[in-house]
Amino acid sequence: MITVAITDDHVMVVEGLKTMLNRVEDIQIVSSYHSVNDTIDGLRDIVPQVLLLDINLPDGNGIHLCKQLKDNYIDLKIIALSNYEDISFIKQIIKNGANGYLLKNTNKLELIDAIKAVKNNQLFLPEKLQRLLLNDSLGKPNNSSFFIPTLTRREKEVLTLIVKEHTTEEIAETLFVSAKTVEAHRSNLIQKLGVKNVAGLVRVALEKGLI
Repeated sequence: MITVAITDDHVMVVEGLKTMLNRVEDIQIVSSYHSVNDTIDGLRDIVPQVLLLDINLPDGNGIHLCKQLKDNYIDLKIIALSNYEDISFIKQIIKNGANGYLLKNTNKLELIDAIKAVKNNQLFLPEKLQRLLLNDSLGKPNNSSFFIPTLTRREKEVLTLIVKEHTTEEIAETLFVSAKTVEAHRSNLIQKLGVKNVAGLVRVALEKGLI
């Protein structure tokens, strides 16, 4: 029996994954979480064999969490979940220890194959993502390089203020949120836009017409 946990802040996604896996004989869902902190707390009690981990979470991002969890739980297998076919996301989370990467529109058979593959110490990527990575390694252009990510209303507000050179404290005061929340949005934006810093955020935001 392969024990599986799910971390995703969207209840519908969690329920959909549970439904797909509910009647699979050799897979058991043991827990589900909706944030970084929930996951960290929950794994102190029950460590599954496989964790399905959303990249974008309300209190942080799954890419950073992946590294933290792999450092603490050596045998834990992690499959990243995302809506984005973004090479930078894939390479970064695999570098941080993920054993697989799935798009959220995955089907039941692919999900089961992924769970069984990583349990057997194999790296799992859908064929489409394998081709994107191969093209990237060969220096060939991928359509994903022209991908325009979907930002939440709050992320757009934070991004606009970043481009206007507002500090974290100024953004927090303007939007009536905490500085920690602003930092979480900034981190998510950096991941979504596939950049390394604020300068990259501004450049890509302007290139893609996000502001």
